[in-house]
Amino acid sequence: MEHIGTKTIETERLILRRFKLTDAKDMFNNYTSHALVTEYLTWYPHKTLEDTQQYLSQIVLPDYEKPDTYKWAIVWKENGQVIGSIDVVESIERKQRAELGWVIGEEYWGKGIMPEAAREVVKYLFNVGYERVQAIHDVANKKSGRVMEKVGMKHEGTLLKYNPNRDNVLIDCDMWAITK
Repeated sequence: MEHIGTKTIETERLILRRFKLTDAKDMFNNYTSHALVTEYLTWYPHKTLEDTQQYLSQIVLPDYEKPDTYKWAIVWKENGQVIGSIDVVESIERKQRAELGWVIGEEYWGKGIMPEAAREVVKYLFNVGYERVQAIHDVANKKSGRVMEKVGMKHEGTLLKYNPNRDNVLIDCDMWAITK
């Protein structure tokens, strides 16, 4: 597999690009501070803008030094703001498998934005050399499953006590995947 890292991808309505420290304000205002947005994620909402800045500077940005990092800021062309993120949360190169995770601000739900972004990222990952792209969601989060379906992923089943939530409790997850 020839890793090329996170390169900019453009769609009709979106720019998917690397994060910058200056994105913190958009992130905080659009999604990292929202309880409803983070309800099914593995992290709690950020309480302050400084929390988001620290997350960017200590976790996200250093990852870009590795060529196998695939982590995009989702920029809504209409207003130029970072409204979400999509990234490879787990990669098993030996099995040519990547797992996607994503988040988007509530104001942007139901507009087809996440399926638009995810379809392009899936194509990108297939071009890198992955043969399978998968995603999971808390069984209670049916909206995430709907996005996976729109991307062309197939529901493969429910995995019992599969992934820890933000309280470190193992939850049941639905598994979806698409192959090259």
